[in-house]
Amino acid sequence: MPAKSERTKVEIKESSTLDVRTINITLTIPTTEFQLADVLRQRGVIHGLDVELKQAVKRGTESYLKAAESLISGLTSKRKATRKARSIANASANSAKSGSDT
Repeated sequence: MPAKSERTKVEIKESSTLDVRTINITLTIPTTEFQLADVLRQRGVIHGLDVELKQAVKRGTESYLKAAESLISGLTSKRKATRKARSIANASANSAKSGSDT
C-alpha cells in the first residue's frame, strides 16, 4: 500500500488576463482517506477541509510574493551600496588628484 503522500495528487493550472491570474488547484485523494476526518467534521470536532486549504493557499501565496519582494529589495540595497562606494572612491580619487596638482 502506497504512503498517504503518494496517494495524494495535486494538479495546478494557471491562466491570466491583463488584470487577473487564475490558479486552479485540483487535489485528488482516495475517499477512504477522508472517512475519519469527515465524521469528526460532522460532529463539529474539526473544521472542514476547505478552511484548512484556503488558509494554506493564502499563506503559500503570501510567502511566494514576499520572497520576490525580499529579493528585489536586496538587489536594490546592493545597488545603492555599490553606488555609494563608487561615489566615495571617486571623491577620494578626485581629492588625491587635486592635492597632487598643488
